[in-house]
Amino acid sequence: MAVEESDPAVRALLPVSGHLERGIIGLPSAVAQSAAMVAPTAGIVATVAFIAGYAGLASPLTFAIGTVICLCIGVVVGEYARRIPTAGAFYSYLKGTFGPATGFVAGVVLGISYFVVFGFQIGFFSSFAQGLTAGAGFPVPWQVFAVAMFCLSVGLAVAGVKPSLRTGLIALAIECAILLIVGLLIVVKGGAAGNSFAPFNWAHSLKGQSGLWIAVVYTIFSFTGFESATTLGEEVKRPKRNIPLAVVGTVLVIGIFETFMSYASVIGYGTSKAGTAALVSAPSPITSLAERYGNSFLSFLVTLAIVSSFTALNVVTVSALSRMAYSMSQDGLLPKMARKLNKRRAPGNAAIAIGGTALILILILGTAYGPEVLASWTSYFATLFWIVAYVFVVFGIVRFMWVKRRSEASWFLHGVVPLVAFGGLVWVAYGNVHPLPPAPLDYFIWVTIGVIALIAVLAYWLRRNRPEIVQRAGYIFESND
Repeated sequence: MAVEESDPAVRALLPVSGHLERGIIGLPSAVAQSAAMVAPTAGIVATVAFIAGYAGLASPLTFAIGTVICLCIGVVVGEYARRIPTAGAFYSYLKGTFGPATGFVAGVVLGISYFVVFGFQIGFFSSFAQGLTAGAGFPVPWQVFAVAMFCLSVGLAVAGVKPSLRTGLIALAIECAILLIVGLLIVVKGGAAGNSFAPFNWAHSLKGQSGLWIAVVYTIFSFTGFESATTLGEEVKRPKRNIPLAVVGTVLVIGIFETFMSYASVIGYGTSKAGTAALVSAPSPITSLAERYGNSFLSFLVTLAIVSSFTALNVVTVSALSRMAYSMSQDGLLPKMARKLNKRRAPGNAAIAIGGTALILILILGTAYGPEVLASWTSYFATLFWIVAYVFVVFGIVRFMWVKRRSEASWFLHGVVPLVAFGGLVWVAYGNVHPLPPAPLDYFIWVTIGVIALIAVLAYWLRRNRPEIVQRAGYIFESND
C-alpha cells in the first residue's frame, strides 16, 4: 500500500521514536534466540526423569512424537513470519488476520507467558546455584543469584541485540556440546546392556498407552519458546527467509537432540525394569551418567552446561519481551516509554521495566514460598498461556491464507499442518487440566481464563473508545507487510 508520509493525518499515526536497526543480525543469531529460549539442556535435565515416570523405556518415542507436533506448530509460525516480518510476533500476525483487537489479545497472552516463565527461570536457576554453593561448603542466599541473573540479562538487553544474542549463542553452543559428548559416550559404550530399538516401541511404556500420551504432553512443554525468533523480525537480515528457517530449524534440530539424549539416558541406566526405576528416581540423571560413563570432571561440565543453559535462556527471554513491548508501544497499546530506543537502538526502557518488575515479584514470592515452589508454579502457569497463544496462531494462519492470501494458500501447509498442530494442542491442553492438578495449580487454570477474558474486554474497549490506536496499528501493519 502506497502511503504519503508527508500527510499530517498520516504522520500523526506514526511512532515517534524511530525503528529498531534493520538487518544487523544473521541466521545464527535468530537460531540462538529460538534455541536458547527452548533451553535444550534445561529441558533434558528437568524433564527426562519425570517423563520416564510415565513412559519408562519408551521415553525417546515420546520426544519423537512431541517433535512432530511442535514441528507442525513451527511451520505455521514460519508461514506467518515469511509474510509479516516484524518485532511484534503473534501480536502482528493476529493483528493482520483478525484486526488489532485480536492481535492485542494474542500479543498480550504470549507476552504473559514469557513474563511468567521468567519466574521459572530465575527460581530454578537460583535454587540450583544455591544448592551448588551449599554443597561446596559456603552457602549463598538464592536471592543473590536472582539479582545477578537479572543484572546480566537486562544489562545485555540494554547493550543491544548483538551482545545479547552473541552471549546466547556462545552459552547454547557450550551446553549442547557438553551434553552431546555425554550422550555419545553412553551410546558408543553401549549403555548398561547394549543399544536397542526397544526405547522406540510404545509397548514398553511404563504406564501403558495412557502413560505414553501423558508423557508426550510434557515433551511438548520442553519445546515452548521456539517461536521467539519472530521477535527479531525487524533486525534480522532477510527476515522472510531467516525467521522461518530459525523457527522450523530449531524445532527439528533440538527435537532430534532431545530424542537422542533421552535415548542415551534410557540405555545408560539400562533397559530393564530396575534400570528404568533408577532413571526415574535419579535426582539428576545426566549428571550421574556423565560421572558413570566419563569421570567427575565431565560431571562438573554438565553442571556448567546447566548454568550456561539458564544464562542463555534468561538473556533471550528479556530480549524477546522487550521487543514485543516495543512493538505494542509503537501501536499505542503500551506506555510511550516502551517505544523509546537507546543509543544502541535497543528498547532499553522496556527491558529495564519488564526485568525489574519480574525481579521484584520473584523476590517477594520466592522468599515467601521458596524458589523451587515458585519455579513449579510459574512453569505451569506460563504453559497455559503458551497453549492459548499457539491456538490463536494455528487458527489464524488458516484464515489469513485462505481469506487474505488465497492465491498463495496450500492445502497441506495451511490445512493439514494446522490441523495436526491443533490436534496436538488439544492433547496438551487436556493433559494439563485432566485430571485437575493439586492446589494451587488448579486455581491457575481459572486465573488464566479470567486474565484472558479481561484482556479481551480491554481490547474491545480500546476498539470502541480509542479508535486512533486501531488506526495506527492498521497503518503500521500495512506499511510493514
